[in-house]
Amino acid sequence: MTPSSDTPTSDASLRSPVPERPYVQTPAGLAAGPDAVHAVLDDLDATWRRRDERRRAATRELVAELYARDGVTPSPGRIDAEAEAACAQEQEERLAAELRHLVTPPVAAVRRARTLSERELDRDCQAALNVLGTAPRSLAEFQPEAERRHAAERAALDGFAARETETASYLEEARGWQFRRRRGLGRALAEARRGRAAAEHRTRLAAARLAAVQLREAQRAEWRDQLEVQEVLGAGVAALRELGDRAQAPEVATTVELPAVAAPVARAAR
Repeated sequence: MTPSSDTPTSDASLRSPVPERPYVQTPAGLAAGPDAVHAVLDDLDATWRRRDERRRAATRELVAELYARDGVTPSPGRIDAEAEAACAQEQEERLAAELRHLVTPPVAAVRRARTLSERELDRDCQAALNVLGTAPRSLAEFQPEAERRHAAERAALDGFAARETETASYLEEARGWQFRRRRGLGRALAEARRGRAAAEHRTRLAAARLAAVQLREAQRAEWRDQLEVQEVLGAGVAALRELGDRAQAPEVATTVELPAVAAPVARAAR
């Protein structure tokens, strides 16, 4: 089958629109400075890179262990090549799962996929995975913990601020001759101020982490809104579904039923 003219075949021009963060726009409502958000983004991206490195190292160890069980001593280059191939396959499977979760194919893409050969469907799938691989890495898994931490630190800050205000009012009301009471209130006020300052610092850090996660998800949404990206991803997920449907479809029976042959009748013994 000749490839259709509207088949997405290239992803060279589709890249992430997210710059190398010369600036960072902080989401509204969070008291986090751009530099702090920038630092958190770098730290979370480094976390992903360390995970990938540990995964590659573990895969390499597994490949070497399997060869050792078989009594084979392959070259280090062969072990590295097989480990890289296994990691690449795992990456494609992760991207395919993310593609199915992220994109709902348009009706036109679904209809088009039904007219394509398996080779064309494979090409659409690979183009979509290549494009999805250029997206800003999702940090959504860190969002629940970041929200809980920010809420907890904010509550602690409010508690210290309320204690500072209350203690300051008691100190103002204390009589000048109540030296012991005023001394105790002064120490309590200093402690509340130190606690508030520490809580403010922790709250800024928590706000920066939450702002970084929210900013990254906003960047991913902006990336998905590109028309070219939508077309390639839509065609890719439609191709994935079509390939899955074809794999699950029952095979047409090709066995021809032979006509029954009468069994020979034994002659009666005379």
